[in-house]
Amino acid sequence: MTIVGTNPDAVIGGVDTHADVHVAAAVDHVGGVLGIESFATTQAGYRRLVSWLRSHGQLTLVGVEGTGS
Repeated sequence: MTIVGTNPDAVIGGVDTHADVHVAAAVDHVGGVLGIESFATTQAGYRRLVSWLRSHGQLTLVGVEGTGS
């Protein structure tokens, strides 16, 4: 099991969902922001979102926040 706080290669993703775009943030193992980007809500956009998160390091966790509206 990988413990995020001790793995300097760990990347944690957060995604805020919207109708036309999803906004993603990537943070490092101690909570430092590595980047924030927007992605279209299309199959290609989803692939780019995951690829972008993985480009920052070892993608360990992803949380998704959605309003359901």
